[in-house]
Formats: sequence, C-alpha cells, structure tokens
Amino acid sequence: MTNVMSSFEYLSVLVSIIVGLAITHLLSATARLIQLRGKVRPYATTFCWMTLLFLVNIQVWWVAFDRKDSTEWAFHGFLLYLLIPIVVFLLSYLVLPQLDDGDGVDLRANFDGNRRWFFGLMTALPVISLVEEGVRDGRIALDFDAAARVIFLLAALVAGRIGNPRFHLWNAATALIFFCVYIATLFTQLR
Repeated sequence: MTNVMSSFEYLSVLVSIIVGLAITHLLSATARLIQLRGKVRPYATTFCWMTLLFLVNIQVWWVAFDRKDSTEWAFHGFLLYLLIPIVVFLLSYLVLPQLDDGDGVDLRANFDGNRRWFFGLMTALPVISLVEEGVRDGRIALDFDAAARVIFLLAALVAGRIGNPRFHLWNAATALIFFCVYIATLFTQLR
C-alpha cells in the first residue's frame, strides 16, 4: 500500500518551515535576551510584540489546517497564502536586533529604528489575508474575523505614524489583548 502525500500536506511543509523559522528566532532571541540580560536595555513594547508575534505564528500554522480539504491549488493562490507566513516571519525578525555578545542591546532603539517597516508589514498582513480569502473563496465574508483584520490594519496604519513610546506600549498591549480575544473567539478548535 502506497501512502501518497496530498496537495495540502505537500504545500503545508513549506508553510511549516517558514513558521518554524520565525518561532525559532523568537524563542532563541528570548533565550539570548536572558543570557545577555546585563547588557540589555529592556523595552516592554518589544516584549508585547514578541509575545503577540509568537501567537500570530502559532495561529498562522493552526489556521493552515483549514486548507486540509482543498484539493485544487493554483500557484497564484498558494503564493498569496504563502505571503502570510512570510510577512509574519519578517515581523518576527524586525522586532528584535541581532543579539551578539558585543555591545549592549537597546530594544527601544531597535524598535524605533524599525518602526515604519514593522508597521508597514503589520499593515500589509491583514490586507494580504483578506485578498487571499477573496481569491480562495471568491468573496470576503463580512464577519467578526474580517472586522478584526480591518481593526488590526487601521491600528497598524496609525501606529506607523506615531513615535510616542507611551502610545506604542499602550498599542502593543492592546493589540496583544485584542489578538487573544480574536483567537479565543475564532480559533480554539481545529476545523
């Protein structure tokens, strides 16, 4: 008996690799921050985004299971779908600087230096997700899921323009809480 890999299984390997690399970076960077704690200038905003991005990576992988029954895949549709974990991967790398044993690490300076790119990609993420849904399903459902993605989009657009550190802490903490509610509402069980 030959066990042939389905299209979903074959394509999901690449998604899993990208998500795995992003999670590996976040976890190894967390360990490095602990190791280098005497040289690190902490920044709560970065820690909130690290936590949120860890959850986003898990959610991207979790939602991939929704595609298990898809039997036909087009290259452009898969490329759109693949852009989602790619953008989350890039966000996972932008949120933290390179952590070597040299000079000290200033997490706030890193965040400020990458803020426009970070929120530019954060803005692109829900747009890509909505476009991918529209291509895949032929329409975008007007439901809580779509509304939540639009809220993330608008929040990222605003945050990319504001440089105030207090705003960014509030924004990151609010985004983390909102994302936890989003996951609890929509993605607690594999479908």
